[in-house]
Amino acid sequence: MKDNLLFQHNPMVIKIPSPQKILIIYNPISSAGNTEAMACKLETELMFHGKTVEVRTSEKKMKGYMRISDDIAASDLVVVVGGDGTIRKLLDIINKTATPIYAIPGGNESLFARFYEMSASAEDLLQSITSGTCLQQFYGLISGKGIQGEKPFFNMASMGLDSLTVKNIGKRKGPLNDSIYVWHGLKALCALHHPTVSVSIDGEPVIDHGSGYIIIANNSAYARNLQLVPAANPSKNELVLGFLPGARHQHELIKAMKILQRKPANLPMQFFSGKNIACTLHEKSYPLQVDGDYFRNRDIEAESTVEFSISPRPIRVLIPPYLNTSVLQAANH
Repeated sequence: MKDNLLFQHNPMVIKIPSPQKILIIYNPISSAGNTEAMACKLETELMFHGKTVEVRTSEKKMKGYMRISDDIAASDLVVVVGGDGTIRKLLDIINKTATPIYAIPGGNESLFARFYEMSASAEDLLQSITSGTCLQQFYGLISGKGIQGEKPFFNMASMGLDSLTVKNIGKRKGPLNDSIYVWHGLKALCALHHPTVSVSIDGEPVIDHGSGYIIIANNSAYARNLQLVPAANPSKNELVLGFLPGARHQHELIKAMKILQRKPANLPMQFFSGKNIACTLHEKSYPLQVDGDYFRNRDIEAESTVEFSISPRPIRVLIPPYLNTSVLQAANH
């Protein structure tokens, strides 16, 4: 562990007692349905090392986790075997219980796990448990007319080709894989149109009836190093808005090429940051994708305002001892 870098004047990093009671939650339809086997393997390894382990399947809706909130609160660590959607549904409850979280990549993107360099290795998880080092990380909240309460997200929310794609995938049942996303992405590209929005940041107008691709991010991880919002950082208590005015089909082709090359897109994005972002959609309804899911399975209605804010307090993320220097430096600023 890079102790000098981690703990030098860094209130975002804390030490916890090495977790002993561990709750594993797996999403049975993530990662082509291989998550159950992975969860059972982790259970065996952890129990072999003297840990108390319970394994549960994920819930379809956030309110489902309220039924096991006592179990989460009684656990020293929640290990998620699944994708970003599974983590998103857990954000509020792990915040309220202050239970640390660790993720085993089990989704098509797994942005959360990839950002913190978490792997599917039981040995890596055990090293993290032994280290007991957590980053305190903020997340985003979505509210607005017709939205009950505040809906959490950790990575990003956006309107564009990605949101059209996840809408096309819709309520598909069963495991998802890259080929499904590619097929529905091509269908979305053929019918691509961008939203027209007005946006204010902390009460100050920054976009007036602009048409283009829009992303509100809490995390720079996106689409295999595409880096659409490189300044977004969950260690900061603010969100970053990226806007590509006049977005065209060629921009999506550039993104697709850069994804294959695992390189930053370097598109002419405009960036704004703040604690509260209000986005009003004009002209006609449009889908919103949040951490890879079709938000509430319904489009945002025309002339509706969606508000994005940062969580009032951070969650605890148990980090691997080998976490790279760039992430730790970001946590220090």
